[in-house]
Amino acid sequence: MLGLFRRCKLLFTLNIFMGVAVAALTVAAATILELVLNAVIDADSERFGVMLRVALGYLVIMAAVSICAAIVEKQVVITAIRNLRTTVQQGILSRDNEHFGCLGTADYLSALTNDMKIVEENIVVPLLKSIQYALIFLMAAVALFFYSALIGAIMLGGLVLMYLLPSCVGGLIGKRQEAYSTECARYTSIVKDRLSGYGVLRACRLIERASCELATRSDAVASKKFAADRLLALSEGLAGVMGAVLQIATMLVTGVLVLRGEMLAGTLLAILQLSGAFVQPVAIIMQSLPMICAGAPVLSRLRVLGRPAPSGFSGNRVPRFEQEIIFDSVSFGYAAERPVLSGLSATLKKGESYVLVGESGCGKTTLVRLLAAERSDYAGAIRIDGCELHKLDVDRVLEMVSTVQQDAYLFDETLEYNISLGRSYSRERWARALTISGVDRFIARIGQGLSTQVGELGARLSGGQRQRIAVARAIIDEKPLLILDEGTNAVDARTACDIESALLKIDDLTLITITHDLRPELLRRYDTVLFMKHGRIEEIGSYDALIAKQGGFASFQSLRASNDNPTRDNAR
Repeated sequence: MLGLFRRCKLLFTLNIFMGVAVAALTVAAATILELVLNAVIDADSERFGVMLRVALGYLVIMAAVSICAAIVEKQVVITAIRNLRTTVQQGILSRDNEHFGCLGTADYLSALTNDMKIVEENIVVPLLKSIQYALIFLMAAVALFFYSALIGAIMLGGLVLMYLLPSCVGGLIGKRQEAYSTECARYTSIVKDRLSGYGVLRACRLIERASCELATRSDAVASKKFAADRLLALSEGLAGVMGAVLQIATMLVTGVLVLRGEMLAGTLLAILQLSGAFVQPVAIIMQSLPMICAGAPVLSRLRVLGRPAPSGFSGNRVPRFEQEIIFDSVSFGYAAERPVLSGLSATLKKGESYVLVGESGCGKTTLVRLLAAERSDYAGAIRIDGCELHKLDVDRVLEMVSTVQQDAYLFDETLEYNISLGRSYSRERWARALTISGVDRFIARIGQGLSTQVGELGARLSGGQRQRIAVARAIIDEKPLLILDEGTNAVDARTACDIESALLKIDDLTLITITHDLRPELLRRYDTVLFMKHGRIEEIGSYDALIAKQGGFASFQSLRASNDNPTRDNAR
């Protein structure tokens, strides 16, 4: 637990120092009360006047120290949670695609919001308070034994009972707190899912049903939290009752000693004050311990998220792409029993253009994802200029590859940010990217040009505009390898043709396009057509050569053309 404060040691040490000061002043109050009461009983007005001035000075010092201690404690809490959140964020963002996808986005959101709140309220704050009150307890215990060994022994006996009773429920509280955290993650997941699919729900008139689903999940969250809070209330109640019993017992025993003449009345008041300084900290610590234990599983999960997941790509060689990329008997499946690629082999020459075609599900997108180092668990080999992908520095590999996907993701930022992603480029690069992508054709018509806010997921732009922005983002870096994963499907045929034609004219660019557009005038623009079927490259060659061959590609294109023109087929 103390590891939470490892990165703010000086601040944490200052908090301990302030705690010692508060504890010392708390115990000193008992001595001041004792002297004041004895002065009153002895009718010593001069001594009473002195003690009155001492008491006023004490109050001023106590107020100043308490305020400073509270401010330092708040700063420690804020810093500890900020550091933990930063660690978890870095751990999540350092994951590669393969490990990032092991959890849903909602799980990450819940960890950075709900779980952080649990750690703050159930671990950090209770732990700091426990340390503070432990210092008060220790000083009060020493003072009690100084006044009376009998009273000190009674207080320690009561302490054992105060610890045993509430601690019995600590483990169960931890399990219920973990269940609450899990339910929060589920709720966050379904909220994110339903809000993202709002348009579908509205179109299908399922808003009321979705509202009921969210209400049910919300009730489940409340139920899990109440189950944990019930046990916390039981623990706090037991601690409070034991504390009250212990204070009453101390008062009775001390009263008997005063009646016997074995103790002064002022000492009675001092012991009563110290018993409060002894019991209250123990009660608070006993209340805090179950909370800390309850939050431990959540903190453990956050620490796991904060550790970078080991990547399957651990190579350190600098990649060089000057000749070719070779796929050698590559096999892969997202599930072991359902292979997507089966012994696929192909060679892609640098500077040439390739178009991947085939039925949906044949493995086209999976193939380019492997090339973009999104998954490491494939069989066979993917070699870039003779060096296998696993042996290369994968971050340097990503510096060579740009990808435009069918569903272009836009951030809720300006149009400029969505192209540059916060990086700086020369005017020449900007002009080139805007021209090739066609963004320059509409940018003047959308309000503030590059400074236009695109909205969440680009909601203020059309589908075609969003896709053009994605193309501009991919080519502004001028990387040697560009993948269009149906990247022009969201624009009309003429615009798609214009974009692809512009890309095909870029010197020294290796272009790999996945498309369902089988128009001859488009496919003839590419150097090579790769026809995929059942996870393999079944045919490879120029468009005209494959048509002349009258093999699988020719049949596939003929069938697609027939499906695209049902009226003409019926006329025949």
